[in-house]
Amino acid sequence: MSEQLRKGAAAEEMLRNYFLSLGYYVARGCKFVYHGFDVTDVDLFLYARSSPLSRERICVDIKNKKTPQALERIFWVKGVQSILQLDSSIVATTDTRPDVREFGLRHDVRVLDGTFLSRLNRSAKSHRIRITEEQFLSELDSGSLGRLGGNWCGRYTESKARLLQSLNFDGCNSWLEELRMLLSEIATGSNPWRLFYALCSHFLVAIDFIQRDFVGEDQTQRRKVIEQGIRYGSSGKEFADSVTQMASSLVESVAGQSGLSRTLQAEIQRQADGIGAEAIADFFSRQTNGLGPFEVALQFEEAAFSPEVPPPSTLSPQAKSVIGVVADFCGIDRKLAIP
Repeated sequence: MSEQLRKGAAAEEMLRNYFLSLGYYVARGCKFVYHGFDVTDVDLFLYARSSPLSRERICVDIKNKKTPQALERIFWVKGVQSILQLDSSIVATTDTRPDVREFGLRHDVRVLDGTFLSRLNRSAKSHRIRITEEQFLSELDSGSLGRLGGNWCGRYTESKARLLQSLNFDGCNSWLEELRMLLSEIATGSNPWRLFYALCSHFLVAIDFIQRDFVGEDQTQRRKVIEQGIRYGSSGKEFADSVTQMASSLVESVAGQSGLSRTLQAEIQRQADGIGAEAIADFFSRQTNGLGPFEVALQFEEAAFSPEVPPPSTLSPQAKSVIGVVADFCGIDRKLAIP
């Protein structure tokens, strides 16, 4: 690892700790992927629940270099914000020129300059008792024997990428499938708890983001929206039914067998009904005075990066409830999921 990379990683961890101290959910090193191509990395992705009706998503670009090219980074981060349809963007730079801050303000990009970073480095807000992203990835790689085993690092990287583009029901279904595989590994004696906690936090961020659109609905309607989303994805039941009917009719016309279309539609519907979406819908449709998905996501993120991984039995009641309902959805005994 080069000196410059170490400096960059240190700056990213320092700012990650700072934004965590402000109450943001923070993910570091999220890849923007397009049709299988890694386009670029977002140094920090910030997420906050501003109110029951609104959420805030922010991309942060960090350059801890002698020649940070701060004006160029403002162009870059503003483009990323626009393409990913995020709410705002931040550039953190060692540059201290007033012109950089002025240029950023003019184009609605907040600038954390070298003076701020120097003060932050001496502040308690930049230091937290937790492992770094590099240590986290190293543990995942050794725990899964790299690509030869469960490829936990690859799963984690893909999960972080979803935070940028898939805070929807399609993303939730992908996270639930990943959590299903991890719980299955746990049931056989493996120990991917760091990864499980991290992916739980990502899943809960998505649930929280989805909930902003129907916070004013009653529980029955919220339950229906979540159940259909988990069962049919972001496109919904009507689209799924339309595609199913078209595909079934096509198969019947090719096979030349009368009634085959109805048989195929009935089988597809049976499989959709077999998805245990009710457990997820019942749990997340309730409005309680306790902690919501965003607050529990922060708890899971903290657990994932704790120096010593806490066992599920020591987590908060809300976090244990989330693990339990995910286990129910996956058809795995809660006693195995919460030992």
